[in-house]
Amino acid sequence: MKRRTEFPLSVRYSPTVKVEAPPRIVREGEDLLLTCAVTGNPLPPQVSWSRLNSSLPDRAEAQGNTLTIRRLNSADNGTYVCEVHTEMGSSTDQYTLVVYDVSTSAPSTLAVPDQSAVVEPRTSTSYTIVGGVLAVLVFVVICVLIVTVWFSMRQKGSYLTHEASRLDEHGEVCEAFINGNDSHDQKKEYFI
Repeated sequence: MKRRTEFPLSVRYSPTVKVEAPPRIVREGEDLLLTCAVTGNPLPPQVSWSRLNSSLPDRAEAQGNTLTIRRLNSADNGTYVCEVHTEMGSSTDQYTLVVYDVSTSAPSTLAVPDQSAVVEPRTSTSYTIVGGVLAVLVFVVICVLIVTVWFSMRQKGSYLTHEASRLDEHGEVCEAFINGNDSHDQKKEYFI
């Protein structure tokens, strides 16, 4: 008779997190519920919520994997971070919250009648910021090129002016060179 023994296999791997928000537009004054979806083995013992460059709003309540922000307003703008740590590693994800005033700056797709403000999520990578940084870099490179060419032309112009003034001081050398009667053993060339 053959004996068979089974052993449970548990593969350990580092955690990953993803901040999930409601798919609908949330109005100012309403509550916003963010959920930090966590995977990993072992699962992290706790989830940590924070806001970049600021503390969590007083109306924010973190309970386990969820962060609830009560009565949203523009003071709640910011990037919220979900972070977990285990012995296998750590992981973070961000959610950027922006409260728009529909009458002034909200995109037309968010304009809802009788609505004073809406909340719109943005991903952690803002292509507007990346584009702005690239535009500034291109502008700086163009300015450096213009200044370099300007100084180069100015330097070359002063060299030509200096050489031309030497021609005036040594008129006979210029005349002798033009006529081919160079009385000196050396030839001098002037580039103008």
